[in-house]
Amino acid sequence: MPGSGTQIAADARADSLAALATSKFIHQKILVRLFWGWLLLCIVIGSAILWVEINRFQHFVHELALKESAALSNQLTSDLQQLDTLTGQSLTNLAQQLVGQRFLIVELYDLDKKLKIEAIRPGEEATERWIDRYRHQFPRQGEFSRQFHFTDGKLLLVMLVPVTGDGNMPVGYFEGIYQVDQQTVDSIKHELLRTLLFVTISITFTTLLMYPVILALNRGLIRLSGDLLRGNLELMNVLGCAIAERDSDTNSHNYRVTYYALRLGEAVGLPHEAIRNLIMGAFLHDVGKIGIRDPILLKPGKLTPQEFETMKKHVALGVDILNQSSWIGGARDVVESHHEKYDGSGYPRGLKGEAIPLNARIFTIADVFDALTSRRPYKTPWPVAEAIHFLEQESGQHFDPELVACFVAIAPAIYDELHGMAEEQMVPMLQRRIARHFMTAVTVSNK
Repeated sequence: MPGSGTQIAADARADSLAALATSKFIHQKILVRLFWGWLLLCIVIGSAILWVEINRFQHFVHELALKESAALSNQLTSDLQQLDTLTGQSLTNLAQQLVGQRFLIVELYDLDKKLKIEAIRPGEEATERWIDRYRHQFPRQGEFSRQFHFTDGKLLLVMLVPVTGDGNMPVGYFEGIYQVDQQTVDSIKHELLRTLLFVTISITFTTLLMYPVILALNRGLIRLSGDLLRGNLELMNVLGCAIAERDSDTNSHNYRVTYYALRLGEAVGLPHEAIRNLIMGAFLHDVGKIGIRDPILLKPGKLTPQEFETMKKHVALGVDILNQSSWIGGARDVVESHHEKYDGSGYPRGLKGEAIPLNARIFTIADVFDALTSRRPYKTPWPVAEAIHFLEQESGQHFDPELVACFVAIAPAIYDELHGMAEEQMVPMLQRRIARHFMTAVTVSNK
């Protein structure tokens, strides 16, 4: 009974640690998603505010250009194409007044888009030459155009509006190049920053308020998903251990092999989904042995060729079992192909090289290494160095060379971590390690 109490305490501790790991993972995922949502809202709203401020200023200059062009229109009695000397001089004087007040450059074009009147503020000739390099297209009748330019530290707004004469008939175009004064620029900046600060603070508080709300709304669903996941993992573990017991193997072997395979999968950068399938495949790799008769499965000596052919059928039986469940269907790569060899001499299909699924190639290395370094009734454990030497010898024949090179770099440290560890210690350690990969599936399914 004391042993039973110790096991119950160990299980409770493992469940507590797994629940803590799950809680941390879920909180982290929610916080990360809220942060990205906060950042996106700040960018979108900030861009919208900037757009509104710029358009507000453009509207101001547009109204100014219309007002000044109306003043010029009052001087016109005919088309700009038919200017007399007196009218031309009058328009030139008026244009000079405008550049002395608000605009750097004022130009009048006739309907054929030929320059008729030009006035340039003294010292702004370089600005005119620079703007000419980016000459805009004339707008259609009744429309206007506007462009921002930045040169020599000056922010310029180029406005082009149609000019009308008697009877509101179009007679040409007015172009005004307006320099945005520093006071206006500073005003726009301050208004923009003030509004952005207010919006950012509002979004931040809203996000912080949403965090507990989202947790409350999802707590029940996440707990249910976690319970279902934990139940599925326990069933997978029970089934794997039952197969191990029937095959005169140990539960610890299943745990160690799964851990070795998991660590190698992480080392080669497998995504969460592939690692989940690898873990399930490691637990259930010999599930088809349920259908093999005891005289063959438990035979102590070497199998006859006929018996070995019967034993090979456990692969197909395992695939049939997996096909009954969509949840454990991801284990198929390992179950179906963990007896394949890199040189094509394995079974059941004689796959070669990278035609063998990656998860199966990973598991095969983990399985053989643990078998070599573990004690069995019929053998003593190999030293780690000898087991690694064997893997390297079989590299390119039985095993994937690149995976072997990766595994031998991490195997001694993992062996030291697992060596001498009791089964009740191994279970919570493995649960904590795999929780992050399986809880990703839970949070994705609850988006």
